[in-house]
Amino acid sequence: MLAFILKKKDIILLTILAILIFQFIFGFHLIDFSNIYWLPDDAYNGFLGWSFYRNASETLPFFKIFDYGMGVGSTIIYTDSLPIFAIIFKPFSSLLPVDFQYFGLWLFLSFILTAYFSNRILTYLNMDFISKVFITSSLLLSPIMLERFIAGHFNLMSHWVLLWGILLYLENEKRVSKWFFILLISMLIHGYLFAMTLAITIFHFMRLYLEKHNKKYFISLFLLFILSMFSLTAFGYFEVQADEVFHGGWGGYRLDILAFMNPIGRSLNWSTFIGEPVSFVPSQIGDLIEGFNYFGLGILLNILVSIYFLIRNSFNSEKPTNIPIYLKVLFLFSIFMIIFSLTNKVSLGGNELFSYNMPEFLKPLTKPFRASARFFWPVYYLILLGSIAINARNIKQKYLPIFFFFIFTIQIVDIQPGIQTIRAFNNKIYLNGLTKMDKEQTELTRVTKDYNQILYVFPEYANKNWRELLYFAYKNNKKTNFGYFARRNWNIQENYIQDLKKDFKNKILDKNSIYYFSDKKIYEELSSEVSQISTIITINDSNGLNHMLIIPNK
Repeated sequence: MLAFILKKKDIILLTILAILIFQFIFGFHLIDFSNIYWLPDDAYNGFLGWSFYRNASETLPFFKIFDYGMGVGSTIIYTDSLPIFAIIFKPFSSLLPVDFQYFGLWLFLSFILTAYFSNRILTYLNMDFISKVFITSSLLLSPIMLERFIAGHFNLMSHWVLLWGILLYLENEKRVSKWFFILLISMLIHGYLFAMTLAITIFHFMRLYLEKHNKKYFISLFLLFILSMFSLTAFGYFEVQADEVFHGGWGGYRLDILAFMNPIGRSLNWSTFIGEPVSFVPSQIGDLIEGFNYFGLGILLNILVSIYFLIRNSFNSEKPTNIPIYLKVLFLFSIFMIIFSLTNKVSLGGNELFSYNMPEFLKPLTKPFRASARFFWPVYYLILLGSIAINARNIKQKYLPIFFFFIFTIQIVDIQPGIQTIRAFNNKIYLNGLTKMDKEQTELTRVTKDYNQILYVFPEYANKNWRELLYFAYKNNKKTNFGYFARRNWNIQENYIQDLKKDFKNKILDKNSIYYFSDKKIYEELSSEVSQISTIITINDSNGLNHMLIIPNK
């Protein structure tokens, strides 16, 4: 046993480090399965999607939830409900409490997995343990990962998937099974992480072909593509209409050329040291929301040192440097991902520098991914790890821990504003002081107990009171015609709107449905038309929310 512990001491100690940093940044109280009040809108919608799914009958494609949205949004793939955990916990649904969220646990596991893959990569790079501690800490405190927490994009904090893909590339993994496994896991976490992992996979098999000149690697890549398409179909990625999957918007959430040194996030300046004129607020709100890719001053210094070594070595070398194929392919991969992230509307310092027309045959590749700036993330980690590898080869071994301690110290001091913001957001006192929704909704429960559907007049994106009303619908086993979806079937939603207008015009209401309103003018107008065949009622809940209802007479 002792021999095993000594052999695995690096990963054991780095796992403990990850747990300690998780507690410092977030706190173990986020793992409380019954605590749903800390969840921001996007994550709360993930909780709702999972909640409806846990009571749904399993179908093909998997993850369908008709009751939540009644076809407007048909799958938890588009509610950010973390399908990989949903399918794990669903068999135990009857044993779980009504309020059960697993996002805190996922964040905790993501920190541990980040430490695990960090250790694997750094071991591959022959790093000493002390250096591993400082580098892994920097990865665990990556600004681009932590910024996702502020947005409630917990699925997208799974950057260990990208580290895993980089590790497989570095280890020159040839087995199709291993690459398919990471693709499968990534698509069960988030579609964007799958797309990035698929890009790594494609370039890896290109590299294998260039190294071995064997066409079997193209066959392997084709097989992986077919398996991926089959899996995407089985998991419900194509359950919304085609123009929602290929919705466009590429160029609206882009990477700025200077994003790597711009500390301005969606709600704060992440840097203690960098302000105007270096920092800037993008002219497009989408670029501010998704374009954040700040390295941190410590990592930027680490990169500058590595650039110095590269230039010095190139001048000192008498022979041309023979760059191995795997590095050439990584360079091409990085260029491709950067160009894709910048889009065809290239921005510098927050303002558009120039634009160009995208060839028509390439547009289908851009339309599913309007948040294109995210595709810089793999390059972000390649630059970070690559600069570490260069510095490790050029600095004497005995000085490496001191160097990386210096880099980490600058990094942690620089990104302190972001860390403090997240810690304040997760503070127990702050969370306990949040207004709690009226979970019981006693009066609403009483007047709707004989009805099994809630029809919002009219459904749209994020209807008013959606959090409270959808929770009520889940808890009371009622269907809804609305929801908070990343992708939606607009045709179905429009059909619901037209059907509702027709029903009120013809004075024919569905006797199994209650009609919910947030627009007082529409409520009063339509109430007068059906007052003879329904009950008109407004309910004020314990939080002061008004629920305006038309309840058909049975």
